[in-house]
Amino acid sequence: MLNGKTAVIIGGTTGIGSATVKLFGKNRANVIFAGRNREAGEALEKETAAAYPKACIRYRRMDVSQEEQVRELAEYVEQEFGGCDILFNNAGIHLAGRILETPPDEFDRIMNIDCRGVYLACYYFLPMMLKKQYGTIINMSSVSGICADYSMAAYNTAKGAVTNLTRAIAIDYAEQGIRCNAVCPGAVRTEMLEYTFRKISYAEKVNREAYPTHTFASPEEIAETVLFLAERRVDFLNGVNLPVDGGISCHTGQPKY
Repeated sequence: MLNGKTAVIIGGTTGIGSATVKLFGKNRANVIFAGRNREAGEALEKETAAAYPKACIRYRRMDVSQEEQVRELAEYVEQEFGGCDILFNNAGIHLAGRILETPPDEFDRIMNIDCRGVYLACYYFLPMMLKKQYGTIINMSSVSGICADYSMAAYNTAKGAVTNLTRAIAIDYAEQGIRCNAVCPGAVRTEMLEYTFRKISYAEKVNREAYPTHTFASPEEIAETVLFLAERRVDFLNGVNLPVDGGISCHTGQPKY
């Protein structure tokens, strides 16, 4: 249970973020979630608040690539809730292409959201945790932040940066009661993955064959992983980039005979 804990979820309106908002609400947290899609955010706030009346659910529209908006969200959380206990950095976009197929403006866009957005949120929410000498930061990385994918140069770079930023925060603030870990999912059946499967006729088949489990994760499974990290039942867990990937990152790439 997250009774009385204040959790901030950035990138909370759809997919894994939405599933985490609902799960944290079920566990009676104060949940402030942010995202750019106002219509989806307001609908999710209403739905979750009705389903879990003992939780406090608040949606705030925010673009994580805009520093001023991140700062304003942090000020709101501190004024209204007295600080932040759990920060889940889930905002992100995906971009395919090798490096010569990735124009500089597109590279900057993915780095601003997937990497700099994590930095900004940590920069503005960490001071609240330091006041309490307690806090949990959970970053959304990816198996693409542990190993490289073909034709995903910018995404690999952004998630690789998140992976090592997680380690840096973990060792720098451990003595102040703050734990920082990252979740590194493989393929998750979100709107983004479904879009890929619709656009590329063979994509689902080849992806399913690549995973040892021959399955994909659901957003709810990833949310359960985030909850485990948020609850800090194993407080010695710190600086971990946790693969939730059906075993794909275990594979050397050699063919199966």
